[in-house]
Amino acid sequence: MTKRSARALSASAVLMLIALSVLLGARLRIDTEITEFMPAGVDAEMTALSRALTGSDLSRTLTLVLSGEDPERATAAARSLAERLGSREDVEWVRAGPDEALEQSFYELYFPRRLTLRDPDVPLDFRARAASLKERLGSPAGAFVRRIATSDPWLLFLDQSQALQSGGDELLIREGTFVLREDESQAVILVATKASPFEGGATRSFLEELEEEVSALQATHGELTLSQASVHRIAVASERVIRADIERVSTFGTIGVLLLLGLLFQSPRPLLLSTVPIAGGVIVGAGAVFLFFDGRIHGLTLAFGATLIGVALDYVAHLFNHHRLGETGAEETAKEIWPGLLVGALTTIAGLVGLAWSSFPGIQQMATFASAGIAAALLLTRYALPPWMSDSAVATRPHRALGSLAAALLDGLRRFRGAVIVLPLLAIGLSAVGIPQASFIDDIRALNPVPAELLEEDEHVRGQVARMEAARFAAATGDTLEEALQRSETARRVLLEAVEAGELEHFRSITPMVVSRQWQRRAIEELPDDAFEQTVSALEQEGFVRGMFTSFEQTLQEEASLLEWSSLDNTPLAPLRNSFHVDLPDGRHGLLTFLQGVQDPAALQRRLESVEGVRFFDQNGYMADAYRRFRTRAQQLIGVGLIAILFLVFVRYRSLRRSLAAFLPALLSCAATVGVLGILGVSVSLLHWVALLLVLSMGVDYGVFMVEAAVMEERDGAPGYAAATSASLLMACASTVLSFGVLALSEHPALSAIGLTSAVGVAFSLVLAPIAFLWLAQD
Repeated sequence: MTKRSARALSASAVLMLIALSVLLGARLRIDTEITEFMPAGVDAEMTALSRALTGSDLSRTLTLVLSGEDPERATAAARSLAERLGSREDVEWVRAGPDEALEQSFYELYFPRRLTLRDPDVPLDFRARAASLKERLGSPAGAFVRRIATSDPWLLFLDQSQALQSGGDELLIREGTFVLREDESQAVILVATKASPFEGGATRSFLEELEEEVSALQATHGELTLSQASVHRIAVASERVIRADIERVSTFGTIGVLLLLGLLFQSPRPLLLSTVPIAGGVIVGAGAVFLFFDGRIHGLTLAFGATLIGVALDYVAHLFNHHRLGETGAEETAKEIWPGLLVGALTTIAGLVGLAWSSFPGIQQMATFASAGIAAALLLTRYALPPWMSDSAVATRPHRALGSLAAALLDGLRRFRGAVIVLPLLAIGLSAVGIPQASFIDDIRALNPVPAELLEEDEHVRGQVARMEAARFAAATGDTLEEALQRSETARRVLLEAVEAGELEHFRSITPMVVSRQWQRRAIEELPDDAFEQTVSALEQEGFVRGMFTSFEQTLQEEASLLEWSSLDNTPLAPLRNSFHVDLPDGRHGLLTFLQGVQDPAALQRRLESVEGVRFFDQNGYMADAYRRFRTRAQQLIGVGLIAILFLVFVRYRSLRRSLAAFLPALLSCAATVGVLGILGVSVSLLHWVALLLVLSMGVDYGVFMVEAAVMEERDGAPGYAAATSASLLMACASTVLSFGVLALSEHPALSAIGLTSAVGVAFSLVLAPIAFLWLAQD
C-alpha cells in the first residue's frame, strides 16, 4: 500500500470516529443509577425487587418538612408551596394534608364494601360490637358514628379508617395541613415527581426550582427552612461528583499527557497524532457500551474509560520512542514493535474481558468499554499513525535525554544486578505484611459519594415522618395481582405473630387498603346466616331499638360488591396504593410491607420465608452478600486472567523464563498493591478488585515490552532497543500514573479506589519489569 493510500485510509477512520462521536453525543445517555452496580442473576427475584424499587412510586416521592417561625406561618407556607408544586407539569401529585376529595373518595369506595373488607380471621363478637357502638356514640367521634350507625352497627367502616391510619401517629392535622406531632411549626408535604429521580436533568431542575420557591415564600411567610428525605437529592449529589470527576480526569489527564508529549517531541505533529488512538479508544469504547447496553452508559464507566488516556499512550509512546530514538522509518518501526504491542494488548484484554461475565451490569460496562477501547487504540496506533509520521524524524534534546536516562538506569541495574534483587524482595515483604492486614468492604454505599450531612438529614426526616426502616421490607410477589395480594395477606398474619413475639415493633401493609378477592369472598361466606338476628339481639341488650337497623338488614341481604385493584385508579387513593406496589419483570407484581423496629432479623426472615412467594428483603444485607460473592468471583477471575495471560506470553516466546519475565512483574505488583492498601488501612472494595485486574493487564504490558527488547537485541544485535523500550516505559508510566493519580483525588470513593490502586500498581510494574528483564529475559 502506498503512503498516499494509507493516509486516505487512516483519514477515513478518523472521519468515522468523528461521526461516531457526534452520534454518541446526541444519543448516548449517561446514568448514575447505583442499580448498575447491583448484581444480576445471583438471586433473580431479590435483584428484580431491588431494581424495581429504584423506579417505583416510593422512590419518586419526596418527603418535605417546612419549618417556620410559628405553626401558623409554617402551615400557610406549606399550603402555598403545595399549591405551586401541584401546578407543575413534572409533578405527579402533592399531598400537604387531608382533602375533601380524598375523604369523599374513601367513603364512596369503602363504605359500600365494608362487609367484604372486614378481616375474616377475626370472629364477630356481636355483644362486643354492640357495646362498642354505644361507647363510641359518646366519644368525640360521636357525630360521625351517629351518621353511619344504622347502616353499619358493627362500625366496620370506622375500623377500616383506623386501620389505614395506623402508623401515622407522627403527624397531626393543623388548619388542614400535616404537621409534626413533636413540633407543630414544622409542616409536612409529600410530593411525587413524574420522572425517575435518576433522570439527572429533570431532577436537578426540580430541586433547584423547589429551593427558589421556598426562598420566594419567605417574603410573605417569614424565615423558612426546608428539610427533605428523597432519592432525588442523593442521585443529584452522586451525579454532580461523577460529572466533575469525568471533566477533571479527562481535562487534566489530557493536558498532562499533551504537555509530556510536547516537552519530549517539541512538535505539534506528535501531539495531534497521539490524540487519535487516545480519543479513538474512548469513542469506540463508548460506542461498544452504547451498542450492547441499550444506549446507556454509567458515569463511573465513562470516568473509568477516560483513564484509557494513559493506557492508550503506552502504545503511542512505544511507537514514537522507537521511531525517533532508533532513527528508523515509521512503517518499519511499527512493524518491528507490532508483535510486542499485540501481545501486550491481548494480555490486557484477557485480564479485563473476564469482567464481562460479572453479575454486575456496571462492571460489565467497564469491561466492554476497556476491551473495545484498548483494541481500537492498538489498531489506530499501528495503522493510522505511521502514514502521517515523518520518516526522517530525529529525537529532540529532551527526548535524547530521556533515552540516555533510561539507558543509564538500565546500565545501573545491570551493574548492580545482584543488589537489585532487594526490590522484588521488598515487594514480597510488603505483600506478606500488608495482605493479612487488608480489610474488605462489601457495602454498596461505599460506591455512593453522598455527603454525610445529606444522609443524616434524610434519615432524620424519615424518622420524623414515617419511622419505617428504609432498607428493610417484607415483599410478596406473584404472577398476578390477586396472587401477590393473597401472599401479602398471609405475610400480614405472620407479621402479627412476629409483633406478639417481640421480633418486630410495627408494620404497615397494603392489606387494609386493598385485599384479594379470596379475602372478600371469605368475609361474606363466613358470615352466620342469622348474623342480623344476633346483631339486633345484642343491640337491644344495649338499649337500641330494632327498627333503627332495617338498612343494615337490607345490606346483609344484598349481593356484595368486591373492591378491585382498579377500583382505586384515578382516585386520590391511587398514590397511596401505588407506594406499596412495584412492577417486576415478565409482568409480575411485588407488594411491599414496611417494617419498623426489627428486633430479630433472622427470626423474622425465617417466619416470612416460610410463606410461598414472600421474602424478607434487607437491601443492605443482600447487597453485602452479593458483593462478598463478587469478591470471591473477582479473585477467581484474576486467577483465570493470570492463566490466560501466562498462556498468551508462552505462546509468543516459547520460553518459560521469558514468559515468567513478562508475567511475574504484574503478579507481584498486584500483590504488593494490596499489601500497600492494607498497610495504609484502606478498605478494599469492589472497584479495587476491578483496578487490580487493570494493574495485572498493564503490568504484563510492561513485562512484554521488556522481553520484546531482549528478543530484538538477541535477533538483531541492537543494544539500544532495550534503552528505547525503557524510555517508553518511563513515558508510559508517567502518563498512566498522571491519569490515575488525578482519579485517585476524586471525591467519589469508587473512582478514587480505581485511581489509587492503578497508580500504585503501575508504579510497581515500572520498577519490577526491568529487573525481571535482567534476571529472566536475557540469556
